[in-house]
Amino acid sequence: MIIFYFREAFRIFRKSSLATAITITITTIAVILSTISIFLVFSANKFSDQIKQSIEVNVYLNENLSQNEIDDLKVEIQKIISVQSVAFVNKDQAVINFVKETGQDFRSVLDENPLPNSFVVKFKPQPLNETNIEQLTDQIRKMKGVTEVIYDYKTVLRILNLLKSFEYVIYFLSITLILLATYLVYSNNKIQMYGNRNHYLTMKLVGAQISTMKIPLILNGIIIGFISSLICILLLSVISILLAKVFINFNFINPIKLMNLIILLIGLALGFIGSFISSLKISRLLEE
Repeated sequence: MIIFYFREAFRIFRKSSLATAITITITTIAVILSTISIFLVFSANKFSDQIKQSIEVNVYLNENLSQNEIDDLKVEIQKIISVQSVAFVNKDQAVINFVKETGQDFRSVLDENPLPNSFVVKFKPQPLNETNIEQLTDQIRKMKGVTEVIYDYKTVLRILNLLKSFEYVIYFLSITLILLATYLVYSNNKIQMYGNRNHYLTMKLVGAQISTMKIPLILNGIIIGFISSLICILLLSVISILLAKVFINFNFINPIKLMNLIILLIGLALGFIGSFISSLKISRLLEE
């Protein structure tokens, strides 16, 4: 029976070369749209993480702390799960940083260095948001030996809110593209199914079950999805080779392996989903 299903699936595939070519073309477009949507989501998450990792919090220390106490405090801050790194900045380095940032050197005016020792703390991008950054800074502020925790509150919150809005927009676009891709495959399979209406009516007259008609249609969709994936992978490989020639330092070897697998899975999934949904219309088709 399995051999019959595959033979029937390839019969549908070979029956009309033009219809098959159109189906493969539309499915390829659908795979490209879905791949773009996934790429957008990955890129948005990566961009968001990079921005969050650049957020710094300055933790100013009591001047009376010994080096051992400073080291212990650093370890205590590092124990916080959401903390990614803690860098110690002594008073002398703080002066150098101040001069670089402001262009003003107060050492010619003041005899003593008023800047305290400090830590520069960076947090892990996940799950950093406008709520827990306040909780984290409050937790550090309450530690013994910490005099103040400073960061640009308004700017940081604005950045986090913008990133959240940006991610929502990307997710909406991605879902829209995937739904559009699925609809393209479904509509085309439905048209192709109606083109084979006489064949299905003949099968019904000889006593064939509905499942006997559905399974070859689904297998045909999976085959077309597989071919469409191969076309997309070929296009991606050509594009990566061209980019490697234009940009000498361009390295797309590792990501492209993962992307090829994703494209293959997308093609098979779209082929299955589109053909499965359209196969549900066979009963209605035979009743018309």
